Amino acid sequence: MKILQYNLFRFSAIFFCLICVRADLPAQMIAAKKESFKQFEKYIEEGKLTEVEKPLFDYVVANPKDAEGFFLLAKLRLRQTRLSEARSLFKKTLTLDANLTLAKIELASTDLELGEAEEAQTLLNGINESEIKNDAVRLRLATVYADAGDCANALKNVESLPLKIKNREALPLRGACYLELGDNDNFSSSILIANGLSKQDQAVALKFAEVLSKRGLHKETSELLNTIVLYVPQNLEALLLLAKSEILLKDFPHAKIHLLQAERIGPNSPELLFIKSLLESEQGNNAAALQLLQKCLALNPNTVRFLAQLVVVAMRANQAGEAVRAAEHLLDLQPANLEFLYLHGAASLQNNNLQKAEVSLTKFLESRPKDSRGCLALGLAYAAQPAKLEEARSQLRQCLAIDPNNYEAAYQMGLSYKTVGESAKALEYFEQTVKLSPGYASALRDLGAVYLQTGEEVKARPYLEKAVLLGPDDADTHFQLSRLYNLIGERDLGKKHLEIFQKLKNRKNGGM
Repeated sequence: MKILQYNLFRFSAIFFCLICVRADLPAQMIAAKKESFKQFEKYIEEGKLTEVEKPLFDYVVANPKDAEGFFLLAKLRLRQTRLSEARSLFKKTLTLDANLTLAKIELASTDLELGEAEEAQTLLNGINESEIKNDAVRLRLATVYADAGDCANALKNVESLPLKIKNREALPLRGACYLELGDNDNFSSSILIANGLSKQDQAVALKFAEVLSKRGLHKETSELLNTIVLYVPQNLEALLLLAKSEILLKDFPHAKIHLLQAERIGPNSPELLFIKSLLESEQGNNAAALQLLQKCLALNPNTVRFLAQLVVVAMRANQAGEAVRAAEHLLDLQPANLEFLYLHGAASLQNNNLQKAEVSLTKFLESRPKDSRGCLALGLAYAAQPAKLEEARSQLRQCLAIDPNNYEAAYQMGLSYKTVGESAKALEYFEQTVKLSPGYASALRDLGAVYLQTGEEVKARPYLEKAVLLGPDDADTHFQLSRLYNLIGERDLGKKHLEIFQKLKNRKNGGM
């Protein structure tokens, strides 16, 4: 059957080439082209990409001035997640037909995916909305406006659509924008409409559930999806999204039930593997989560969601090299994506690739100078290099200026002084840290240790004893307590903590 379909498409492509030669049959040729393009588009939408690729490519090569051909090839590349190629093809389309509004919209969408927000906004600003007569094109424009964070223009375009579209295809977009704009009344109304569609239009209700999930409304997501699954128990996508919402609600037993149901329907689904990895990760089983993500990426190597999650999980599993490789792949796919720059910087830092970390984190902070995560990570990259101690302190002070409650930045400042023996400054920042985060075991330990170094055993004791309660498996805390108890004459306690320290050190080093 596939061979027959391919031959039909190939014949259509060759047939189109005759347009240039057979001027006596223009109407028939145009009709044939429209029919074949309709089939091309259908196959692209259905994901039958291999069937359509060669005949469509052959057509574009044979008809280098046909904007519609380039537009369809660009859409194909988009479905293949070959974003840079898609972008070039959309640009080529517009050089052939500068008035093709849908090409401008899709190019703006591709720019957004590549992290080129300014270029996308310029394209959107150049679209003459008054000339759009097609409802589907207007809805697509509204969607891209929403993706660009411009909900005001998104809703303005949606409002001009017929009511049946506003309350169906456009409902998820409306819900997302009402949330973004803080319009709680209209958002509540949209939830009611979505629940009403659970029986009659599951596709729209499911997309609305995705909106809720992306906004972190997991309880509402779970409620809506339970209704959808009640009517359509074999809906794989609904089951997986329901399991995801339950995982994030820490309702692991129900999540496992729904994952088992999903596995019976789609045992080889990459999304199933992805959600199963999320379950393992949320339960603290990062090694198992990492294995599932690796299987997931073997099936879909260029899916950015999977790659981004792998970076995070690999870092949690102390597999920094794997995290760096995944982050580098992300940047190959989307070099201007700021979140991927941050992930690459953080993974490189954990892997002790300090120069790489500096480069990525500096680029990240150039665009997001107030981002406390990037600020702290760059400070840590500097702090790991003895020659850049002053740069580290300057960076960490900047982090505290951005967010005075950034206890990790205060802790790192304390460490920067502790390591060079500046006890007074170290105490100042460690005290600030435990004031901001009273349960931070490492800061309590280091504060106690510095008090111990300065001969203030009475002050050191409560901090060290609290630290060991919060972190009983931290060897250094037991060592500091052993020192403390020996100094104050409590030899038995000193001996006890020294023995625990030695056991923990042996265990860490692989001893018995």
